[in-house]
Amino acid sequence: MDPEALYSKIKQYLLKTPDLMRHLHTNACWEYKVYETSLNELKPKLNYFLFKKDNTTLEITLNDPQIIPDLILFFTEKSILSLIHDNPKAEIYYERYRKMMQNPSPDGVDSKINKSRFNLLRLGYQKWQKDFRF
Repeated sequence: MDPEALYSKIKQYLLKTPDLMRHLHTNACWEYKVYETSLNELKPKLNYFLFKKDNTTLEITLNDPQIIPDLILFFTEKSILSLIHDNPKAEIYYERYRKMMQNPSPDGVDSKINKSRFNLLRLGYQKWQKDFRF
């Protein structure tokens, strides 16, 4: 899939699923890097940012929103498409995500945490972690 079509598909899902960031503060931000077939590729096929605009709205952008991301997430195209397949509710999305993280593969999913766990907990991730079982 070309990068524009992939971005459009991801954007449609993310904007309809604000619960992905429930419990998090306004301007919580995640950076996503999507690779064609392997996380070992030098350059991502798609790089975008998802942030919580307010309590009911998420925003997705290709441009750096000038917010330091709390997390940087790495996916292959196949893994991100399998997560959003059939437009799941947030609970199903995170269930799929946990399964991917528990069964790692070089062509799957990975994440980096840019802040200490303590700072993430202060930012509201404690409720988020409990709610989504992370």
